[in-house]
Amino acid sequence: MSNELMAAKLANKRNKSSAEQTIPTLIGKDCVIHGNINHAYAIRVEGTLMGDVVEAGSLIIGESGVINGNVKAKTVIIFGHINGDVSATDSIEIKNSGKVSGKLSTQILAVERGAVYDGKIVMGHVSMDSE
Repeated sequence: MSNELMAAKLANKRNKSSAEQTIPTLIGKDCVIHGNINHAYAIRVEGTLMGDVVEAGSLIIGESGVINGNVKAKTVIIFGHINGDVSATDSIEIKNSGKVSGKLSTQILAVERGAVYDGKIVMGHVSMDSE
């Protein structure tokens, strides 16, 4: 096999794996999932997740979205409801329609007027491994 062909195959493999990592996950409004989500690039929840988000890049919970479980992600934006602990290595935003019950751990926290929060807040460095 020629070096050019090998290089082309390697480049194609790299492009495919990076493209697979950028496909977002959508949980639709009428969808109910029982179980955990592991290692997702980006997630938007408009339905219900009965389980944990173990690790994600970005997570958006839409106004109709509900998570009954714990969340670990890089960034979390909440328009809907989370019943569980939320840990974000970068930031957490609770929008005016958002409701959260549980512990928040993050470096940056933004809570809009009208948002509802009940729990404990821990500010500072957060890693995906921390509990």
